[in-house]
Amino acid sequence: MITIASPFFPWVGGKEKLSPYILQVFPPKFNPYIEPFGGGGAILLGLPKSPSRLDIYNDFNADLVNLMVCVRDHLLEFLKELGFLANHSRAEFEDIKALMDHQSLSKLDMESYKREMAVAEECFDEKEAAEIKAILRKKATLRDVRRAVMFYKISRGSFSGTRTAFGVKRNNIRSFRYQIQRASERLQNVVIENKSAIDLIQERDCPTGLIYCDPPYYEAEKLYEAVFKKRDHVRLYHTLRNCKGYVVLSYNDCPYIRNLYKDFFVLAFKRDNPMAKKQGAEYGELIITNYDPRPYMTKQLDLFDVPCEKGALEIVRIPRKALKNT
Repeated sequence: MITIASPFFPWVGGKEKLSPYILQVFPPKFNPYIEPFGGGGAILLGLPKSPSRLDIYNDFNADLVNLMVCVRDHLLEFLKELGFLANHSRAEFEDIKALMDHQSLSKLDMESYKREMAVAEECFDEKEAAEIKAILRKKATLRDVRRAVMFYKISRGSFSGTRTAFGVKRNNIRSFRYQIQRASERLQNVVIENKSAIDLIQERDCPTGLIYCDPPYYEAEKLYEAVFKKRDHVRLYHTLRNCKGYVVLSYNDCPYIRNLYKDFFVLAFKRDNPMAKKQGAEYGELIITNYDPRPYMTKQLDLFDVPCEKGALEIVRIPRKALKNT
């Protein structure tokens, strides 16, 4: 029996509830699997691991990447630190958020660590320097883990995973340990990158690979921390149009994106909108591919297949010729 992991923290635009729609259009065989806009990792975590496939997670957010690395490589230290740093009130949430804003990850990782390692090499003999550097590496890891725990806690304690406003809800951090452990198991052997999404696509694209992109949604970019302007959407389109491998994208349903990707296959469906204040509000979603996904769609998903989601997945655009032949 294959155990599927799930996201262990909330993320703006997270795809956990949408993963059945997205995963069903994936071809059966591909290698490598690449997520340039990794975010909360819902699709990667929900994709069964294959020993013969290389999986690559990437995000431009250094704190998010640090969290993923710590959960993958330093699970016990992460869980231990998680038990010491409380977060049950608005005041504690604001304190942690202020501390993270004040201390950048680059300062913690690069400046003091490199300086201390250089001093060890210059002032001690080879054996002594090796012992001191081992201690410094352990301390640097602990600093990374502490920051990862702070990032995790403000994500868990915020409204809809925004990390900007405190969420008034029950938030027993220790009850989420099982999710973290499952995610750690799934992330083993996953390559974790921290670079520009477009740079990663251009570096890693190959005829046998699958690239799944979940970029900031068009005209909803203010909800994301990363700056992503209209020209970035256009640049992403041109990059993906030239890809040799399989390409799958998630986007919000709007005329601009439908027109921009007019030479791709486009599928659409409706879902509940958790960010809206009006009860029963819906949000249109698109799944876009550079290949014909119909051979891989064994059935149409509807409300009874995926709780909290609305409507069936339907193809709304079929190009004259597929950019990628299957």
